[in-house]
Amino acid sequence: MMLSGLLAFSLMQLTAAIEIKLHANESIASLMGYDDLIFFQPAEPPASPMTCSEQKPCEFCDAEMICGGSLPLDLSTGGDNKLSFVWEAPDDKVISIAADSGDMEFPPRTRVELELKTPDCEAEYQDIDINTVTLDFDDGGMGHTQSYTFLKGESFVEFQAECGIFTRMQFEPAADGILDLKFKKLTVTAIYDSQKVAQGELEYTWSTSGYIWMRKPEDGSIELEDFVGVPSTTTATSSTVLPLTTTTSPEVGTDVESTPKPTPLPTSSPPSSSPVNMDTFVASSFLILASVVAAM
Repeated sequence: MMLSGLLAFSLMQLTAAIEIKLHANESIASLMGYDDLIFFQPAEPPASPMTCSEQKPCEFCDAEMICGGSLPLDLSTGGDNKLSFVWEAPDDKVISIAADSGDMEFPPRTRVELELKTPDCEAEYQDIDINTVTLDFDDGGMGHTQSYTFLKGESFVEFQAECGIFTRMQFEPAADGILDLKFKKLTVTAIYDSQKVAQGELEYTWSTSGYIWMRKPEDGSIELEDFVGVPSTTTATSSTVLPLTTTTSPEVGTDVESTPKPTPLPTSSPPSSSPVNMDTFVASSFLILASVVAAM
């Protein structure tokens, strides 16, 4: 029994799906003045501190508050070639998205979108078959019946030729005209070919000027409601909202050296930890197995 248990544990570690965990961060929407989006922030793999600053896209454009950061990711060690995007609410909240199509000419829609970029990289483009993508809504024990239609034709997971990752999941009302989503966590899992991606660890960047949010449906609502259900066994990490100091990006002709740098925001990311050396782990596991066999 001990031998089979150790072997099963080793195989589980080797084939576990890669996860990108994204935690809802209420402070971003408040800072940027949005009420039609829930912004998220990468939490795992351990990400860099988020920074926010006012930036001017051009010399005569209005300044915009933009937040962003980076996270390390090695897609070439996918094990069973699965990548999961895990969208989580804070501990004491639940994500609620609702709309009623009523007499609307076009049904209301909500989108869950993420874009990660990495510079100076090339790989083989992969457009994942949407029929192989799985969705898992975890309501944290509330017993809520999710009401929606998953629009496969408007949804996608792409591994781009520049090594970026771009994904969108689109939902519209069910046949009865009601869109009613209420959950603690949404996990979207895609199967990809790890041999076609860039090999080794890359640093991916994210930004609120790109895509890292859930959108409010037309004439509907999106909000983080108080969680009053049964606590789930695995909960998201709530983000801490602290006073924020922001800076203004340099305009054209400004001395960059004298311009204040962006100030890191508090982040829900867990403390960085050293990555597990899988070669050492596997070798150690099989040495243990050999010792057990020799003792039998």
